[in-house]
Amino acid sequence: MTITFSRVALTTLAVTATTLSLSTAANAQSSLLGKTVDARECVDADNVWVYVEYGKDSEKEPEGACATEFTNGVVALESAGFVLDTEESPSYGTMINGINGVVPVWADTQTYWAYSTGEVADDYSVDYTYYQVGASSSKPKGGTVEAWVVGTGAETPALTTLPETPAATGSSEDGGWIAVIAGLLALIGGGVAALYQGLITIPGLVLPKF
Repeated sequence: MTITFSRVALTTLAVTATTLSLSTAANAQSSLLGKTVDARECVDADNVWVYVEYGKDSEKEPEGACATEFTNGVVALESAGFVLDTEESPSYGTMINGINGVVPVWADTQTYWAYSTGEVADDYSVDYTYYQVGASSSKPKGGTVEAWVVGTGAETPALTTLPETPAATGSSEDGGWIAVIAGLLALIGGGVAALYQGLITIPGLVLPKF
């Protein structure tokens, strides 16, 4: 292999590394953007914001996510990304026993998954009404909140005003680290290419020949 070919090969390798690293950063950023839709954006787009409180006996913090499919309450929960433990009942349809691994037992705690719908006002305050039907029989409307709270049924969901800040899961720190690594790879790749093209010289450095 000649010197000329090796320069071309390494330049190509460097450009490829740069392209891949930048693509990785772009994909990571795109992935994060897909997870940072906040509650106000969700209801403004005529979707349904699903809000879950795990109860005072759980270490889990309340969570919310946007549902783009909501033909009933079960579909809304699943569309928002929550994992369900369900039971079929001849009288009540699909019963929600657990959400994301939290399964209250009425006989032990006198608590269950209480289910409410919330109308959203112009100032993004939420007015809740307790559902009189089960999740498989409800008909959520776009632009509203579906709230699930572990309690006795007397509690009002704590989410009284939709927040402006992103509420869905996803770490911007992870994306930041990926971007830093991608930037370093791009810098290294560009440096190698510049050395072999003679754009950068380092006294005493002898580049290998292939």
